Amino acid sequence: MAKMMKIAPLKRMQWKWINSKKLNQAGLTLIELLAVIAILGIVSTIAVISISRVIQDSKDRAFVGNAFALKDAANLYLKEEIINGKVPPSVITYKDLYDSDYLDEFIDPDTKKYLKASADTFVTITDEKITAVCLVGEERNLCSNGGANTPIPFVNLSPELISDNE
Repeated sequence: MAKMMKIAPLKRMQWKWINSKKLNQAGLTLIELLAVIAILGIVSTIAVISISRVIQDSKDRAFVGNAFALKDAANLYLKEEIINGKVPPSVITYKDLYDSDYLDEFIDPDTKKYLKASADTFVTITDEKITAVCLVGEERNLCSNGGANTPIPFVNLSPELISDNE
């Protein structure tokens, strides 16, 4: 059998030291606990505000991304029209692209519902090039440049141009 190792008994001074450490460890006072809770509340409030701002920024970028998807689909549609010898239209609507299977219905980032294909959303064409977009969502739009209800040129397109529907 293996020999059992004997543990030396604690000396009287060691016990005093251990007991003194236990006695010196007091709990937190009510004021200290309230201070910690207040600090956690402030930090969580700042976090919630930051997260909500990030969520809104991502919705804005998704809205602009839908406008660029509309442009890409319209570009394919326009090229096919030109190849087939047809006169290019001056406007291609979201409904035209959806009916021709160039674009599926996309999700409105604000409502998280599919945006129905309509003629309210369109791109404009100048000299066989897609130049501007008017994207109308359920709550907001990218179709008011400087207060007027006109398509926004793609070179100027940014989330700052998104405005609420009237």
